[in-house]
Amino acid sequence: MILRALFYYLCHRSAKQNADTRPTNGVDMSLYLGRWYELARFETPFEMGMEEVYTEYKARPDGHISVTNFAKDAHGRRKEAHAIGYLGKDGNLTVSFVPLLRFISTPYNILAVDEFYRNALVSNDSGSCLWFLSRSPQIVPDDFAYLKNEALRRGFDLSALHYTQHRYR
Repeated sequence: MILRALFYYLCHRSAKQNADTRPTNGVDMSLYLGRWYELARFETPFEMGMEEVYTEYKARPDGHISVTNFAKDAHGRRKEAHAIGYLGKDGNLTVSFVPLLRFISTPYNILAVDEFYRNALVSNDSGSCLWFLSRSPQIVPDDFAYLKNEALRRGFDLSALHYTQHRYR
C-alpha cells in the first residue's frame, strides 16, 4: 500500500497540464461534505478500469476530513480506499492515503462548485488529475456543460476524459 501511494504521488507530481489549478474562493467545506459521484475523470493508474465511483467526505473530531473512495473494478468487485484530508486554504485539501507518511499526499483543489453544492470540478496542483463530480450519478446536461466549460476556461485538454459508468439498480 505504501509503494502504491508513493507511485501515485510521484506520477502526479511529474505529469503537468498547462491549466489553472488554483482552488476557487469561498468554498464552505461543511456544505461540501457528503457523497459525491464521479461523472468523468482523467485516468490514473489507481482508477484504471474502475466504474461506479463515488467518494464520501465526513468531518472528523480532530478537524480533518475522512475521505473514502468506493468503486467497482472490471470484474465487478467492490473496492474501497481510505484517506485523511487536511484542510488547507479556501477550496483546498491535502489528501493522504498513508496518514503515517503525510508527506506522501496529493493536493485536492476544488476548482468550481455550484451555489447549491450539487456539482464540482476538482484537480490536483499539476492538472494531471481532473474529476467531474455530482451529488447524483446522473447529471443534468446543462450542469455537466457548466463543469466542462469551467475546465476548458481553465485550460484543460479534455480529449482524454473518461466518462464514468454508473449501473445502479
